[in-house]
Amino acid sequence: MASTSSPSGPEDPRPSADEAARALADISRHRDRTHSSATHSRWVYVLFGVVLFAFLAAPDFLGAAADGWSSAALGALTVGYVVLLNTRGGSALLGQPVRPRRQEISGRFRSYALVILLAVVLAGFAVPLLAPDWHLGVPYWRTAVGAVGGAALAVFGPSWQRALLSAAVRGGGHVGKSALDGPR
Repeated sequence: MASTSSPSGPEDPRPSADEAARALADISRHRDRTHSSATHSRWVYVLFGVVLFAFLAAPDFLGAAADGWSSAALGALTVGYVVLLNTRGGSALLGQPVRPRRQEISGRFRSYALVILLAVVLAGFAVPLLAPDWHLGVPYWRTAVGAVGGAALAVFGPSWQRALLSAAVRGGGHVGKSALDGPR
């Protein structure tokens, strides 16, 4: 990358200011392209939005018997999703050819994510135990929550995933060493 326009002459191995600016712009463009490759395809968010709606609305339309099988089916679907996400073929099917390296995820982000996940799981166990006879007087409230949640996931899912990726990667998206694995 020697430049004849460098103040030190043609022997100077440093790039000119224009070359350095172009190189930094290329790095930024490639990083952004790689970050967008680390997110799922839009159809995955739409499908999971529809599935979320269906599982939440099932008890409203199919009765209390749907509570038992819909929770088990949602659990099985979640396990299947994680298995797909951690295999080459599965992640290619989901439209996510790259993912962040585990070493590049900041410890602070991991701690916050673990605390939030633990709080959600504990709330999921505590709410039914503390108030077993809750009955909202709103008909089809599960359907409404499923519709709002499913639509939000379908519409905002990719931007949420990119925001989490940007927050999780060490340095907060600064230009530098790539924090993403290559093709799996």
